[in-house]
Amino acid sequence: MSVRGPLVRHRVRSREDILDVEQQRHEQLLPGATIHASIAESARRHPNKSAILHLEAPDFMTPTREVTYRELLVAVNASASLFLERAAGAPSVVAVMVPMVPEGLFATWGAQRVGRAVPLNPFLELASLVNILNRTAATVLVTTGEILRERGVDAAVVLASVPTLKDVLLVDGDNSTFNAALAEHRGRIVDVEDDPERDAMVMPTGGTTGAPKLVRMSQWGQLVVAWNVGALMGSEEDTVIGHGMPNFHCGGSIALALRSVVYGQTLLTLTSGGFRSRDVVENFWAIVERYRMTSTMATPTTAFAILNAETAPNGPPTLTDFNVGGSTVSTALIRAFHARFGVWLRECWGGTEFHGTITGHPNDGVEPRVGSAGRPLPHSQVRAVVLDIDSRWSRDCEPGEHGELLIGGPTVSPGYLDAHLDAGFFVAGVPGGSVWGRTGDLGTVDDDGFVWVSGRSKDLIIRGGHNIDPRDIEEALGSHPAVEMVAAVGRPDQAKGEMPVAYVQLKAGSVAESTELLQFCREHVQEKAATPAHVTVLDRLPLTPVGKISKPALRALALKEEVHHVVSSSSRMPVTCDIALDDTGLRREVIVTLTPESASGVDIESLEDKLGAYEFFSRVEVSTIVVPQ
Repeated sequence: MSVRGPLVRHRVRSREDILDVEQQRHEQLLPGATIHASIAESARRHPNKSAILHLEAPDFMTPTREVTYRELLVAVNASASLFLERAAGAPSVVAVMVPMVPEGLFATWGAQRVGRAVPLNPFLELASLVNILNRTAATVLVTTGEILRERGVDAAVVLASVPTLKDVLLVDGDNSTFNAALAEHRGRIVDVEDDPERDAMVMPTGGTTGAPKLVRMSQWGQLVVAWNVGALMGSEEDTVIGHGMPNFHCGGSIALALRSVVYGQTLLTLTSGGFRSRDVVENFWAIVERYRMTSTMATPTTAFAILNAETAPNGPPTLTDFNVGGSTVSTALIRAFHARFGVWLRECWGGTEFHGTITGHPNDGVEPRVGSAGRPLPHSQVRAVVLDIDSRWSRDCEPGEHGELLIGGPTVSPGYLDAHLDAGFFVAGVPGGSVWGRTGDLGTVDDDGFVWVSGRSKDLIIRGGHNIDPRDIEEALGSHPAVEMVAAVGRPDQAKGEMPVAYVQLKAGSVAESTELLQFCREHVQEKAATPAHVTVLDRLPLTPVGKISKPALRALALKEEVHHVVSSSSRMPVTCDIALDDTGLRREVIVTLTPESASGVDIESLEDKLGAYEFFSRVEVSTIVVPQ
């Protein structure tokens, strides 16, 4: 693939700008066809410029680390040489499981130079870590001693568990075996012919347990997204990017970090914990002012936290581009954020299977089309469709008609590492013959090309055949003055299949009872069938590692609550039981543990029959009753 340099800096602010960009190919826009080539070009232009500034609490006013572009290129080259040597002739596969520190980016980009990178969540459980290392045939693991100690193991245990693993390198300050190895390889440059379209990264999707899907990613797909996001959120050389999303997520590693180095900008890493740090949220506007931050991306929950923090800008902020993604964004949040700070939250949307961000709202200085996820970025396409029973394309939806959202274009993943999963991702029969992937989202595309995401198809609540969009409940309940965050999910129901239930987190200092919130829903949820059966107030809603509300965790909680209800109603006496979920097998298993005293009042065979009568359980769950001796 030939590339015509130098880097072209567009700023798309309208639909016409996007159409103008599409008159060129990304080969004509990017400075290099590979990540290494793009970093090398930025280092050539700006050798002494700060590529990465790293902050840590409590002194956010003084960076703890500074990496220039010259130093970044040297570190990436040394990483590539190190990983190639450690692979000892095997295909190089490097798992990177570290906090948000510069070494994580050195390792990720160096690994892609000579093989594959596998960025991993530092909160992965040990069984999931070993599972992924074996599935990817990893040759090197880059992690920290603290991460291993938290799991009760050392490097020797991990090495013994993964036959392909040659070395475990630790990023531990002065005792860093990774940095010591980089020093040995400093100045070495590997000579490889690199194909930008080959698999260069395998990124897991999902949580910290179980066996997540592993998405195949190319350097070219990453670079296209990086260039597009820069054109959307700021392509100027003096851009300072607030980097608070984790590097094991495409938002952190591609839309923020890779975008920054492609354009020769400065990446301001907001501590090794990113936006998970409450200190970062509380000091957010002081950090913006000190470093003249101009652009950032976060989840809606982070934006909620910043909105509800006590601090505010001292004057008009330098931050002009605040993009939110990862889950649908409340219109109330968007308007409240602008009312307080004068900054519009601009929703963007995409997915790991598409190398990250696909749509967004160009910053034209005015209010975005609130509620929409924006328009597709250059050369990406989105369509709402109806699929047939075999998941083949049946027809396109009319503008405004809801269907399943598909994405096409140069950033569609070549598939999953587990190829048998591909059949559930790619959609056959779409007119035009190009490749289209399923997003798992429901929504519509309007006459002006704006994409409206109504929710995840798996989040849809089906009550007696009635499809309920949880966002309808969340929008209504989120308008209650005491509610900070809300999520609605389906709870198994014997008669209806599922019933909607809602979980809320209240604003600090606010008080509201479940009965009050439920009555509020009855008055404000437009569809009667969508009114939740229960509203539960939690101290904190569970979050995913990237800061989104974890609906899987809430669905698990709702499931446990219903099982407890069934067990209690089946007993002749008060029941003491523990309910756990086991995700290690092919099917989730519900394990009900009864005390001997409780078991004496329960007909266990009858109880299992009751649980088995639920459509939800018979379709998805396997229930087991265990009585301790």
